[in-house]
Amino acid sequence: MRDVLAYLAERQSEFARHLSVARLLEARVDESVSEADTQIEVRHVNTLKSGLLIHLYNIVEAVTTRTMTAVGRTVVTERPKRWTEAVLKEWVRAAIWNGEERLGEGAFARLTRVSGALVSGDAPDAFVVKGEPGSWDDEAIKKVAERLGCTLVLSPEIKRAAYERVYRDETTALRYLARRRNDIAHGETTFEEGAHDLTLDELSKLADRVLPFLKAVSESYEVFLSNKNYLAAEEAAA
Repeated sequence: MRDVLAYLAERQSEFARHLSVARLLEARVDESVSEADTQIEVRHVNTLKSGLLIHLYNIVEAVTTRTMTAVGRTVVTERPKRWTEAVLKEWVRAAIWNGEERLGEGAFARLTRVSGALVSGDAPDAFVVKGEPGSWDDEAIKKVAERLGCTLVLSPEIKRAAYERVYRDETTALRYLARRRNDIAHGETTFEEGAHDLTLDELSKLADRVLPFLKAVSESYEVFLSNKNYLAAEEAAA
């Protein structure tokens, strides 16, 4: 998990740099320029704001996916018979469901192979824990942690910032971010309009709610893996 946390720190710094560039450009809006120069307009800054929204959501998705990958990679270092029932279910979920098809013949064929792997007693291949349907937000992250039996350790400040319903339609920061990102990414709105109603300070505050939460979640999984909480109690004590 150290590599996931290092990746998050790198992407957080990258976001801060891009935000600083947007502030520099905003300060030059409608500035008088020579004929040879391109005049910076509000619409240019608005386009950058949309890019920042998508950038922030991409951090959420990338860090969460890397965390789920790290969990699957670590769990399989122990034999399945030692896993908790919750972790075994997640492995089966990852092994037989590709997130697209109904659980038909293809899924049953994979289930047959899965059963063979379990019976053999050999360690299976690394897997990626499946997320909830839809985008990654605080509710999806919390549900996956509950499925795995991983306790999310959040300080009161981080929990309040992440779970407060202070955004449009009484949504949390991560749900608001996911919705705005989807509107832009799926063409429901343009890049110029996608974040025009947000100031750069508001974008910064949104990041301040999202990124510490992501870090706390990854650190919680680090404890989960280090303490081998993915093993049944009698196996972890062995």
